[in-house]
Order: sequence, then structure tokens, then C-alpha cells
Amino acid sequence: MTSAIEKWKTRVEAHHAQSIKVQENSFWESGDFWRPLMANFKVDPFRTDDETLDRLRREVPEGSTLIDVGGGAGRFALPLALKCDHVTVVEPADSMVEGLREGMKEAKIENVSIVNELWEDAKVEPADIVLSAHSIYGVTDAEGFLGKLTDSAVSRVLLLAYTEQPQTQLAPFWKPIHGEDRITLPGLVELINVLWSMDIYPDLDMFAPTSGQVWESRDDAFKQLLNRLHVSPGSAEEDRLKQAVQDLLVETPDGFTVRDAKPRRQGLLSWGPE
Repeated sequence: MTSAIEKWKTRVEAHHAQSIKVQENSFWESGDFWRPLMANFKVDPFRTDDETLDRLRREVPEGSTLIDVGGGAGRFALPLALKCDHVTVVEPADSMVEGLREGMKEAKIENVSIVNELWEDAKVEPADIVLSAHSIYGVTDAEGFLGKLTDSAVSRVLLLAYTEQPQTQLAPFWKPIHGEDRITLPGLVELINVLWSMDIYPDLDMFAPTSGQVWESRDDAFKQLLNRLHVSPGSAEEDRLKQAVQDLLVETPDGFTVRDAKPRRQGLLSWGPE
């Protein structure tokens, strides 16, 4: 019988192979995939209307130390730094690190250090709390990634994940553009099975459902999807994307969203180093 760890690895590898094939066939050049999306991850660190942040604040003791793995532009790291003695952000994407530095400067937050590397390669001292928010979906070696989270936590590991990886909602675009069904990345259920197979039995706290991706206009969606779906400007795939945007997006009172998209469900997994 195939183990949960092997199933995770096989699925992630198949997803990445499919992406690489499409990039090669379309002569797509990504540069930094996250650069066009970075602005979406810069959020006011003093905000008081974020349910997820409020939940994390309850888990992070005053004056503690924290590692934010895949912390991006500081969506959670910066507001939590206001409560922590020190925060270390491990983030491999250069554009995200730029956004993080900008956010630190704007908010005058100085107790954050940055490790611009993959978590698997990073050398960091253990911290009281280790946070990983939506950074594991595309990790091939989930066992190694999770094991390092556990080994680096003095008190608690906090891991946020959706039941379905966020880009799953874009899967309906894949076949009309690239000619085959999209292999989606694993999510929360698969992650729990991996943890159980590692003899880690986390607590789980589910959040209320939220709506999926919403765009202000079809044109705005088209511009974002060019990068997300590995479509080269001026290609036949671009023409098919334009048609797919017309066919698959529907207008709602909040904007344009993918037809029949399910609400997103997020869970907070937490466990101790023992």
C-alpha cells in the first residue's frame, strides 16, 4: 500500500512536471513568479479586522520568539513582531523579501531578521513558535519539511492550510488552455494524513468558509492569469485564455469569480515538539 508520504510526493512531482512541460512548450519565462503578486501579500501590520491573524495572536505568547517559514512580504510576521521579542522570516522569493523590507521600514518594525532561502536549506536557531502559513503545498519532501518545523519549535508549531490549495480554483482553465486536466496540489486532508504517518497528531481548528479569488474585471483576471497559468504573451495559449476568461468567469456583486467555485475552508494545525 502506498503511504501518505509517498502519495504526497508523487502528486506534487506530477504537478511540477506538468507545469515545467507547459513552460517549455510555450517558451514561458517566469523570472520571479511571485513578483506580479507581491502587492497582494503586503497588508497593514496594525490591522484589527483579520480573523486569521487574531487567531494566531492568541497562540503566540507576549515576548516570545517566532520563525515564519515562507513568510512572504510579512502578512503575519510583521503584526506578530509587534507582540514578539524577535521574528525570523525564512523566505526564498526575492520579490517577497523586497516587500517585507518595505513593510518593515514603513511600519518602523526592527525586530525582524530575514533568511532569504528555502526552508529546507535555511540554518536558523530554534524559536518558541514556528509558523508556516500556506507554504507546504508545493513541497515534494513534506516529511522533511514538517520534521524541520517540529525540530525548530521549542513550544509549538502552527501551520495554516486550506482544504484545497488556493490555485486549485484555477484548474478549470488548464484544459481549455493547455489541453489536459490540471494535476492539483494536495491540501489539508492529505497533510493531516502525512502528519499522522509521522506519528504527529495535531490539534485542528477550522475557520469559517470564505469566498475564493475575486477580480474587479475580466481584464484584471486575464492579466493575472497569464502568469499563474504559464501563458506566453502573443501565443496561441493567450488566445485560448482570453476565451476561457469569457467562458469560465461569472460576475457577482463582489466582482468576477470562477463559475461554480467552492468556498475556501482554512484550518489551523498545531502541535508541540514532543
